[in-house]
Amino acid sequence: MSRDLNKATAIVIIGVLLVLFLVIRSFWTPVFITASLLGAYYTAMFIINYIFIDWLGYAGISSFVPFFSFIIIVALGVDYSIFLMMRYKEYQHLSPKEAIVLASRNTGGVIISAVIILGGTFATLMPSGIILLGELAIAVITGLVVLCFILLPVFLPAMIALPEALAHLFSRKREDELSLEEKVI
Repeated sequence: MSRDLNKATAIVIIGVLLVLFLVIRSFWTPVFITASLLGAYYTAMFIINYIFIDWLGYAGISSFVPFFSFIIIVALGVDYSIFLMMRYKEYQHLSPKEAIVLASRNTGGVIISAVIILGGTFATLMPSGIILLGELAIAVITGLVVLCFILLPVFLPAMIALPEALAHLFSRKREDELSLEEKVI
């Protein structure tokens, strides 16, 4: 099962990256989006392991939960990310930092609404008494909440603004060095 999960994970990640490269027409942004999707998934796995193993004392989590939660979190997360990036591309006349902040502001309500509705839908699985469904529900809800409230509005804009910030930092250092050389001369 672990080997199959690793194989499926690799195929899905490569497929997502290829689609994002084609849709967004950038290199780093799809990499950052994929990192945020993986971050949401691994956070969800950490949380359900903590809840079901450490807190409730179960021997482990159901073997299907990692696979299905990965597929669901990545599929929904990539949809939300593409929606955000399409809005981001509408603001090409702005700096990347300003464009991603404005895109996040304009799409945030729609993405939050979708996560709340989907989270509520998955929450209906928990009272069933079937542990597998409870684990899956908590994993998907956790992954989407982390993606929606932390990774897409904070991590992704920070990563998109990073190259501009680094360029500004290095050009400022260079200007400081040049002005110091002029003072010495």
